[in-house]
Amino acid sequence: MEAKKTSTLMQYGLISALVGILFFVILYLGGSKLFTSPLAFAGYVLPIIFAILACVKQKKNNGGFLEFKEALKIAFGVFVITALASTLVSYVILNFIDDGFRESLLQATIETTQKMMKRFGASDDMIDKQVQQMLQSNPFSFGKMILNFAWGCIIWFIFSLIIAAIVKKKKPEFPQPVTNP
Repeated sequence: MEAKKTSTLMQYGLISALVGILFFVILYLGGSKLFTSPLAFAGYVLPIIFAILACVKQKKNNGGFLEFKEALKIAFGVFVITALASTLVSYVILNFIDDGFRESLLQATIETTQKMMKRFGASDDMIDKQVQQMLQSNPFSFGKMILNFAWGCIIWFIFSLIIAAIVKKKKPEFPQPVTNP
């Protein structure tokens, strides 16, 4: 049963990672404006769908039962595989393949941040300070991207807990008697 769990986790994790990478490439080809648009947030829904599908598949493989611990491992595993693959691909594209896009993305991110801060009533001084901080640091460096990956894993773990709580179904310790009407 452990081999089936691992194969389900790897199968759905790799499919989710490939879909995540494809989504990243589509956003990349669409330019920095698409990359920072609300559509980009749809990329967070994809791994959730694959984590749920993986848990449901494993539940089916287990005869309709799935322990919370097992569901948690599968869901979180799918999220980690997807996030790691997406982080590595984005790092390579932004730092080795197209550094011009990295600069364009930084500028679009600054503009989005300024709009958001104005909407929330931040002062011009606060906005200028935030923009200067963004310009001085490289949010696409390896260290920052790994840090974002780690923070993302914490968020994905919370989603994994929720998914595991929803899909779990404990196998009864004693077989249920079959009643014939």
